Amino acid sequence: MFRLAMAYRLAIYHPFVDDYLDRSLLHGSVETLVLALLAEGDGYGYQMRKDLASRSHHCFQLSFGRLYPLLRSMQRRGLVTSAWGKTSKSRDGKHYSLTAKGRQELLDRKRRWQQFSTAMDRVLFQSQKTK
Repeated sequence: MFRLAMAYRLAIYHPFVDDYLDRSLLHGSVETLVLALLAEGDGYGYQMRKDLASRSHHCFQLSFGRLYPLLRSMQRRGLVTSAWGKTSKSRDGKHYSLTAKGRQELLDRKRRWQQFSTAMDRVLFQSQKTK
């Protein structure tokens, strides 16, 4: 059962945390993170993977086996486009760009995330009233 559960999770590890983080918290958020990276500029899968790890202080380590199928799915739904080109190291690579539909989707997701996180904060961090 442990192996089956791990198959659906990302490899997320942070050196300041004693154990692996609860990856279920990230479930459904990976696509939003990729949209956010692409909103800042076009990119290659390898660079997006590195940027996500770096900017999260290595909490989010997205495998290529998860990233590339996700990018293909996003492309089929019109959120990103891709084209073959040369990377900075003069190798062939697929270059991904955010579409107008992808930008709108990211705006919608940011709005929903803000609403969700505000509601969570109200429950988790609101001080208890004394009776």
